[in-house]
Amino acid sequence: MLVGVVVNAFILLAMYWKVLSIQKDEEDPVAEYAAEEEVNSHQFSPATMSHFNSLNSQEWNTRIDGFNIPNSPQVQTLRNQSAVSHGEIDRVLDSTRNSNASKEETNGMPSLTKEETNGSPSKADAILDKPVEADLLLTSETKDYRSVRWKYVLWKSFVYIITLGMLIAMLLGLNMSWTAISAALALVVLDFQDARPSLEKVSYSLLIFFCGMFITVDGFNKTGIPGALWDVMEPYSQVDRASGVAILALVILILSNVASNVPTVLLLGGPVAASAAAISQEDEKKAWLILAWASTVAGNLSLLGSAANLIVCEQARRAPNIAYTLTFWNHLKFGLPSTLIITAIGLTLIR
Repeated sequence: MLVGVVVNAFILLAMYWKVLSIQKDEEDPVAEYAAEEEVNSHQFSPATMSHFNSLNSQEWNTRIDGFNIPNSPQVQTLRNQSAVSHGEIDRVLDSTRNSNASKEETNGMPSLTKEETNGSPSKADAILDKPVEADLLLTSETKDYRSVRWKYVLWKSFVYIITLGMLIAMLLGLNMSWTAISAALALVVLDFQDARPSLEKVSYSLLIFFCGMFITVDGFNKTGIPGALWDVMEPYSQVDRASGVAILALVILILSNVASNVPTVLLLGGPVAASAAAISQEDEKKAWLILAWASTVAGNLSLLGSAANLIVCEQARRAPNIAYTLTFWNHLKFGLPSTLIITAIGLTLIR
């Protein structure tokens, strides 16, 4: 698997190096969209805490809204307080200094420079004391910010704990369906928000596709046609010979791109294992490894090779601002060499 990932990366670089190396224009909407997504994904990170005092009210509101924190009175207070920034204080100070200077010139007195104003006791000193009050205000904001952040850290920790518990339950052999739906319900309760936005992102057409695929495969298997085809290919697909392994892998590649790889495993799993078990127990293990490897890599050959490919195409077509239509031939141009090379590498390692 690791070797296959490296080989795929090299093939992608070799085929699409020019596309990947194009310098993006600063006004490119795709780059702006990516930059916006990057900003949203790094909200409330520790790196932003050191710049807390420099955030203006709009940035602060954006960070809170992007973080999906409910509009509690505490958060509303933070928003109102954050409207006072150092930049606004400086503008008030400059405006007051200019006003005092103009009045003093009108009264015949020379205007004071900023250094003179800072060095002599006058009304300007009272104005210059305002940043101290602002700093105290921002210190209070920092405490409230830290409180909100710790609540988020605690919430995030529970998310990790629930996810880890789900994985442990699956490794212990508990029912996969009940384990997954229990973890999902726990996350919904933990979020304590309406689940409708999340449910709207579910691709129900793909769910119907999967249901129909498994029903169709089961019906096709009961016709006896797959068994008859395997009876013809079985003498040439013995896993104790190199030629037999190559033919078996070729059959798996073809069927996986006709009926998808999951139905192929459902159709061939039993017959292939039984045929290999008649030779030896070690060959039975090898047969399962060949079936797993060849059917998995076969998903790279064409769009029909794996339902995951269809999911990617659907997501790419619906992507906002960067919608892309991945055609059958564009995918095959990469999938054919990738599948043949990586399948050969894997079969060699298994043998």
